[in-house]
Amino acid sequence: MRVYHDFRIFYNQNIHPELLNLEQRRRRLVRLLSLSAFLLTGVLIVQSYVQILVVTLLLLIPVGLWIAYLGFRVQVYFQEFKPRVVGLILDFIDNDINYGSFQYDAKGGISKDKFLSSKIFTHLDEYVAEDLITGQVREMPFELCELQVREFSDVRTRLDYVFRGVFLYGDFRRVDMQGGILLLPDAYRKYLSRSERAFHLIGGRRVRNHLLPEFETFFDTYATPNVRLREILSEDLQRAILRFRQRFQEANRDKEIYLSIIGDKLYIALTQDKDLLEPSLFRNTVSFEVVREFYEDINLLLEIVHEMDVLN
Repeated sequence: MRVYHDFRIFYNQNIHPELLNLEQRRRRLVRLLSLSAFLLTGVLIVQSYVQILVVTLLLLIPVGLWIAYLGFRVQVYFQEFKPRVVGLILDFIDNDINYGSFQYDAKGGISKDKFLSSKIFTHLDEYVAEDLITGQVREMPFELCELQVREFSDVRTRLDYVFRGVFLYGDFRRVDMQGGILLLPDAYRKYLSRSERAFHLIGGRRVRNHLLPEFETFFDTYATPNVRLREILSEDLQRAILRFRQRFQEANRDKEIYLSIIGDKLYIALTQDKDLLEPSLFRNTVSFEVVREFYEDINLLLEIVHEMDVLN
């Protein structure tokens, strides 16, 4: 509750004024677009009566330039909105003594190779990564970004989502960590048979020893024989993951956590049930709840990393 209270104060003092400024820009753009549409309609009506080719050609130049200008203004608004808000959110998060300075790149993303190295997902035909955040949690450097991953359906001629959400890659930087652990949400078991088979190929098997009954209820756990399961996936860590999962379940959000540790590399995938901080020209952008949800998703992943770094 203290963190929530502090974030609310930070939002009121820093993020809310920026959102108001962006909202004013949005409204000016909407008014400009509406006026332009009205004037363009008038020009088309006049031209339909005049029907002079030379006049039509002369009008095409200023009309085309004006449409291009409007498109540029809209593009700039969309490109600037999320970086401004995310930058402020990261300024709040990295004030924590356990976090290093964070960097944000709206066009950056985690590579396909790192995504597939997680062993959580095994195949993709379309991979879109954006909104890269890099930094450090205690001694662990990490990369985090939003992903949309799709593959061609086996039964229909269309692309189906493999994963849509936030993906994190971290490095324990420990040469003594060997083998692998894979946690898959039990609710998605029927969609993850290929992941299970692929993990079997590197020696992974379903494990139930040293796992809490409530943890087994929500996660299918696989491990290779050479991994120190009791040390890496301790009961304290299991309870921490369950607490994190319970948070967004209590908030009535349709989300799931995937997690794997391959060698000394950590991978966490958090499904996203909605697009957050995506601007719209026709919707008010001033919303504490939307900003809070984005903050909580990012902060939740970093808290999992922090717990794992502390317990390992």
